[in-house]
Amino acid sequence: MNKSGARSAVRVIRLDEFEPRPAPLAPVAHTKDELEPEWSSLPSVAWPDPIGSAGLPTPVSALEDEDEEEGDGVEAPVPSGVPAEDGGRATTKTAAPRQQMPRLPYGVVTSWPLRFKGDAATYARLWAANAMLVLLTAGLYWPWARVRSQRYLMRHTRVAGHALDYHEPPARLLPRYVLGLSLLLGVCGAWAGGSPTAGMLALSLALAVWPLLVFMSLSHRLAHISWAHRRLAFDADCQSVYRAMWAPLVTGGSVAWLLMAAAIVRRPGSWVAWSVAASLWLLAMPAFVWTWYLFRQRHLRLGPMHLLWKASRAAVSMMFLRMLVWAMLATVFSLGVAAVALAGVLVFKGRLPLTVQSCMLVAAALSICAMVQPYAQARLQNLVWNKSGNRYLRFRSKLSISGFVVMQCRHALLLVLTLGLYWPWAVVATRRMRTQALTVWSRVDADVLKAHWPPHGLPPTGKMAGSPANLP
Repeated sequence: MNKSGARSAVRVIRLDEFEPRPAPLAPVAHTKDELEPEWSSLPSVAWPDPIGSAGLPTPVSALEDEDEEEGDGVEAPVPSGVPAEDGGRATTKTAAPRQQMPRLPYGVVTSWPLRFKGDAATYARLWAANAMLVLLTAGLYWPWARVRSQRYLMRHTRVAGHALDYHEPPARLLPRYVLGLSLLLGVCGAWAGGSPTAGMLALSLALAVWPLLVFMSLSHRLAHISWAHRRLAFDADCQSVYRAMWAPLVTGGSVAWLLMAAAIVRRPGSWVAWSVAASLWLLAMPAFVWTWYLFRQRHLRLGPMHLLWKASRAAVSMMFLRMLVWAMLATVFSLGVAAVALAGVLVFKGRLPLTVQSCMLVAAALSICAMVQPYAQARLQNLVWNKSGNRYLRFRSKLSISGFVVMQCRHALLLVLTLGLYWPWAVVATRRMRTQALTVWSRVDADVLKAHWPPHGLPPTGKMAGSPANLP
């Protein structure tokens, strides 16, 4: 003890013993209630679950693994030395582990809005030159005119900082043009010859060849569309297109044959049979449309990725129901306007020639088409692209239906008043509105996507090696 009376300068500090740091907790898997909402009702700040994973009481990591096994929209490379299984098909599970495309952090989404920068006056000059050359060559210049127009529209469409492009040689478009024109002239000539049987045979032949034309158009067109020098593709074969289209074509041809038979027999029972067949065919049209777009969207390829389509039959049926209601309203409105105009003319003149009455009916029918067609186009675009995507890319279409219908009706009126000279301005305005309504939502950076998507000319890997994208 210090008895000197002076306080010692030494201070004893007591150190508290720190508790040991607890071990890091294992990451908690998200439960069913914590999953993000369905991607079809996409919020603006959150990224939804992969297709096929919403509503499953499975951890997120397990969901991703399961979704990748079912198909996440990305092709895995298949080594050449792997033996084929299941009837000659090589499987990626035994060949090599799947190489995932690097994604952005969970919940981070980039949006790539589509932009169209075309000028109506420039396109009008191009259209005028094309029309003049088509007239001078009796229609033979049409493939070159179409390619020039498509290149202008594609090259002025940008997404994610890169413009689209169109590379199809016009000479390769000529066979499809000649085949389609020959079928059209053959059907018209057969009907003009006065023989219903010959006309129906020609129509049946055209329906049989139609899927081939669709296959050629889709495969060659998408194979020659590029983004950042990377080609798109449609990887279905011709037999698959026939399987997807046979039902509406065969049943439609049968309805046409029944109509001809009813016209020849001229009995009430035959007309009843035809009415029942036609009604059943129209009622099955939503199923036909759903089948076709399910097939088409799932065979669209964006480099290593393929798209999926998640629209339901009920959604397509509801779209057709809305189109039917709108068509009825447009018919009532157009016929009402035509009746008022006809009554006014009869009051002042007392009599109207039959040709004038026929012209008024034709004008009413055209006005109905001018109101119904854009409504159907807008509804179909929103339905098709809002339900298209995969775990890396999603599409969102916000095309205003009322605005698109009003614009198309205005274009139809201006086309009539200008005798068709307003066409290029209508094309540019329509293209701009439909294009800029689309947005791509991506969980992959654009540079990462380009790194996994080889430019045209480099040999691709996997299933894409046999796709139409490799066409020169």
